[in-house]
Amino acid sequence: MTSKNIIYPIFFPHAGCPFQCVYCNQRAVTSVPSHAAAPAGILASFKEQFTQLLRHAREKENPGELAFYGGTFTALPSEVIEAILESVTPWVVTGVFSGIRFSTRPDGITQNICSLLKSYPVKTIELGVQSLMDEVLILSRRGYSVETVKEAALLVHKNGWQLGLQLMLGLPGDSQTRFMDSVAKAVGFRPGFVRIYPTLVLAGTLLADWYRTGFYSPLSVEEAVSRCVPAYEVLFQEHIPIARLGLHPDPELQKPGTVLAGPYHPAFGYLVRVRWWRDRVDRYILAHHELIRGKKLTLGVADRSLSEVVGPGKSNLKYWMEKWRLEDVRVDFKADQAPGQFDCLLDL
Repeated sequence: MTSKNIIYPIFFPHAGCPFQCVYCNQRAVTSVPSHAAAPAGILASFKEQFTQLLRHAREKENPGELAFYGGTFTALPSEVIEAILESVTPWVVTGVFSGIRFSTRPDGITQNICSLLKSYPVKTIELGVQSLMDEVLILSRRGYSVETVKEAALLVHKNGWQLGLQLMLGLPGDSQTRFMDSVAKAVGFRPGFVRIYPTLVLAGTLLADWYRTGFYSPLSVEEAVSRCVPAYEVLFQEHIPIARLGLHPDPELQKPGTVLAGPYHPAFGYLVRVRWWRDRVDRYILAHHELIRGKKLTLGVADRSLSEVVGPGKSNLKYWMEKWRLEDVRVDFKADQAPGQFDCLLDL
């Protein structure tokens, strides 16, 4: 259950951000070089990146949304926002791009900003919510409250834009209960999609200092996957697409000394989905325990789900056979099966 819209991204690391959050070092997670904070520097970076994307989009002839990521887009000077949007709008009107999207802080969405944006073909606004628990927001020094998020989400809906929400697990003060409470509240905001990122300890952040002093303890990959699986299940049941699980494996993250600690894995989303399938089949077997012990199990799934159901090195198949004392487990492709669904055949 993922969102596969085509995105043409432009990155403005930290541009417009009122301060640097405890966990954030965007220049460490993107290969886009730092640029001057002055309007001229931002516009120069935009022009350079957009020129390349425009050429690529015209050659590809496959329209997608032009996205502005990495900073707080709506907190840029209004003249910069307008200059950027004026530059890209004609290419949306002519169909090279299908629309405009950007990420911003919840406190960066105001009535005045919405009035400015209404003049342009904006389709999607992603709010960097991170948590919907005030205790976690305070410890992470985000500078806004859950009520601020609620007001921003309402404004996005009111203006007819698609709402995206970005959540993080493992933030300071976070717990499994608090994270799941955040997911439940996020569902209530009726987003068109959600992104979930595990908190990493990146060099050059306050969180790195807290990690060194023992004030903050990051999750392991196993802990992060375990916490993410029930969130994935909730969003699946609510039919809310997950645009991404885990950070994109940018080469910058691979550099020694960039990620100091935390649950970084280039295939984090895959690991979550593998565990999600394992848990779902476990629940099914538990509900039919008296019929399965010592028998053969065949699962019918969609083609795109095969790898996740089987798991790396057939780990899920081996797990089910050992845990439930099965003679054999097979996973077969079923052409008419919906992604995320499965049929179960119990052989004697």
